[in-house]
Amino acid sequence: MSETASRRVGAFAGAVVAFALLAGTFGVFVRSYPGQASDEQTMQSWAAHFGSDVPTSGWLGDHQLAVLGGIGVVLAIVCAVRRSPRLAGHATILVLGAVAIAVFLKTGLQRPALGVGSLTNSFPSNTVAAFAAAAFGLIAVSPERLRRVVAVASLAGAAVVSVAVVGLQWHRPSDVIGGWLVAVAAAFAAECVLPVRGRSVRHLRR
Repeated sequence: MSETASRRVGAFAGAVVAFALLAGTFGVFVRSYPGQASDEQTMQSWAAHFGSDVPTSGWLGDHQLAVLGGIGVVLAIVCAVRRSPRLAGHATILVLGAVAIAVFLKTGLQRPALGVGSLTNSFPSNTVAAFAAAAFGLIAVSPERLRRVVAVASLAGAAVVSVAVVGLQWHRPSDVIGGWLVAVAAAFAAECVLPVRGRSVRHLRR
């Protein structure tokens, strides 16, 4: 088996594992009473530190679309400067795929009425999925010499968003975990479809 084929098989397996963990998270924290209760309690405790008694828009609510749009522009510029349709395609599959999956699941899944919190399903967080996928996209398209710095900055930003959506009572912790797993699955899927790692795509590393 060639290196590219082997990496694609590995990436596909990674996506399958991420989706399995996503299903397990939903089953434990959304489908069961103990899971819902602990999830809700954690959110309420976290929100108390933010001073949020009810769901609050906050700075993130007013600016998240602008920030995501800016990240999209940065991704496009980097891919254009590096003259790489492969990187552009990889980033597009990753980010749009993560957002589409998160929105589909969030609107399609049902939250059982177990007497805990709102009945409206909020799993997984499409906001977290979008920011995490954007972070993975920035890491994927960045030159190798800058990748470590980009990884630290972009993942830290996504982590801040993850904390904020719980503190503002937009999402429970399991929703955040679900959003990250969606982004991880999309990253593996993008690497399966359009690999940007390995010796076969060495020219992309510069």
